[in-house]
Amino acid sequence: MYFKLAFRNVKRSISDFLIYFLTLTFAVCIFYSFNSISAQQAMFDVSEAKSNTIDGLIQLLSYVSVFVSVVLGFLIIYANNFLIKRRKKELGLYMTLGMSKYKISRILVTETLFVGLLSLAVGLGLGIIASQGLSILTAKMFEVDVKKYEFVISTEAIGKTALYFGIIYLLVMLFNTFTITRYKLIDLLTASRKNESLKIRKTWVSVLLFIVSIVLLGFAYRIVLENGLFAQDNSLLISIILGVAGTFLFFMSLSGFALNILKRNKKIYYSNINMFVLRQINSKVNTTFLSMSVICIMLFFTIGVLSTGFSIKNSMESGLEAANPFDASVYTFAASEDQSAVDVNKVLKEYKIDTTKYDQAYSVNLYNTKVEQNALLKKHQDESAEKLTKNAPSMPLAAIKQSDYKKLANMQGEKTVNIPKDSVWIFYNMENFRKTNENLIENQKTLNIQGKDYKIINSKAEKFSYTNTFNPSDAIVVVLPDEAVKGMSVYESIWNVNYKQNVVAKDKEIMDKMGSLSYGPEAQKRGYPIYALTKSYSYDAAVGNSTIFVFLGIYLGAIFLIASTAVLALQQLSEASDNITRYSMLKKIGVPMKVSNRAIFKQIGIYFLMPLTLAIVHSFFGIKVVNEAVMLFGETSVFIPSLITGAFLILVYGGYFFATYVGYKNIVK
Repeated sequence: MYFKLAFRNVKRSISDFLIYFLTLTFAVCIFYSFNSISAQQAMFDVSEAKSNTIDGLIQLLSYVSVFVSVVLGFLIIYANNFLIKRRKKELGLYMTLGMSKYKISRILVTETLFVGLLSLAVGLGLGIIASQGLSILTAKMFEVDVKKYEFVISTEAIGKTALYFGIIYLLVMLFNTFTITRYKLIDLLTASRKNESLKIRKTWVSVLLFIVSIVLLGFAYRIVLENGLFAQDNSLLISIILGVAGTFLFFMSLSGFALNILKRNKKIYYSNINMFVLRQINSKVNTTFLSMSVICIMLFFTIGVLSTGFSIKNSMESGLEAANPFDASVYTFAASEDQSAVDVNKVLKEYKIDTTKYDQAYSVNLYNTKVEQNALLKKHQDESAEKLTKNAPSMPLAAIKQSDYKKLANMQGEKTVNIPKDSVWIFYNMENFRKTNENLIENQKTLNIQGKDYKIINSKAEKFSYTNTFNPSDAIVVVLPDEAVKGMSVYESIWNVNYKQNVVAKDKEIMDKMGSLSYGPEAQKRGYPIYALTKSYSYDAAVGNSTIFVFLGIYLGAIFLIASTAVLALQQLSEASDNITRYSMLKKIGVPMKVSNRAIFKQIGIYFLMPLTLAIVHSFFGIKVVNEAVMLFGETSVFIPSLITGAFLILVYGGYFFATYVGYKNIVK
């Protein structure tokens, strides 16, 4: 009997359950798809480094899935709470007919179970299909070949999805049971007659809060624009705190502020039934400003990560060739500025690396000129370089001998520059410092190093790399005549090598013997750092790390977008039944249905646009800051990713808006 009644209720209230069901289905689909990567891994022909990265991604996604399940749990409970409120009169009738609260709870539990199992089944079906496309995307982002494509169904991901959502549904059932026990019959029967109290703040209070919110947001934008994403101090945290507080106060003040301002514009306020629409919107924003703030922040995160994720990946990978000109590099650093680095050849000999068996191998030293680099560049910096050096630690200007520079250039197949006596040639490898080097060349004709002036012979800013690196980090390096470096301490000792054959074996030998010496007890005991980096390892690491960022961005962005739009839709639909009487009154006083439908469209449209508009403003500044930070790795553009994000946002956000509009109209008819 309970099953039949529950099934009839769900069927009868299909318009109410539709968005709830679709949200659950999409959530299950996304959850399964991203947790099925472990099953797809068997199809990939990957190197050891990429295999380890994929294992790390799988482990990270499992942790993130716990957070995602918590977010979805709150979303589902939130949705259930609104659905129960909408059905208060129906539940009151059940109680009037003699049905106990326990039996009513059983009906709700059965309904929840029915919708949950259906959405779980459909979601898993869609997830299995979507995961096949995700496997191809994974292979493309990791730049690997699929050995043998197979239609993969991950039983582990199915089990995890069923377990997590089973726990969520169980909590929802307990929540529904607890909620029913708290209701009184009189409250259920008269729920539709109770209007939500509309607390309109005094205009001056709302205006004051609005001004404070704008000031806080302005300071947040200014701080993050001035200090960038990688500030060494707490400026990023401060800007986040100010941004969250400003967003909260913005929506808190908006209802009283906007309504009172628009009431004074009689042309707008008294046009058509705008008075009715504005009062409807004001009543919602006045009581849901907290959820509006959270939705705005979630939308900001979604737009930000989806717009910048692929651009960051492209940027990190675009500069790999220039940052890794050799097949492998091994280098040691000085423990302090007052000491010299240990000769890298001594370290290679200690760890039995035969340097004679490689096609091209050469060791060079980087010398400490004792010139303070930031002070040298300060008056020549553009805005981009200034942000990077503002909170950066002081670094000495490094120098390399002319003979070493020529041999490194020959290894890279580049033309060399002849440096006359008493002259210097400068180069960089951080793209952000191109303009700074150009300004230095144009405005400063000489460099004073150890009390001697050297003429700068560059005709333009030059980009050059003397070793392999994950991220370019040299704003400026000088090439001096060999005799000029006498007496200077060795800042870094480097061994670069190229090999044409047995690349995998030679990569493995270098990384196995030298790659594990950077950290751990042995590094502390030794007293100085040793690093090894092969070109293939650098590529694999960059591709892996950037792909992890993109995956997490897509995963969380999709979940946050669905959660945000679902909450907005459910808030509107849950209030639709309360507005039946109001729209009936409009009909009785002669308002055509077409005008009422237009009012519904305006109401829902404005309600959907409010958090999205502020989120777009946040994203404008956020994407600008991220784009400047991405320039550390190489040139990139967020234009195409932003267009794709916009299209995806329109599809999902617009789809939920249209479904809400149609559902709202059907309820108030």
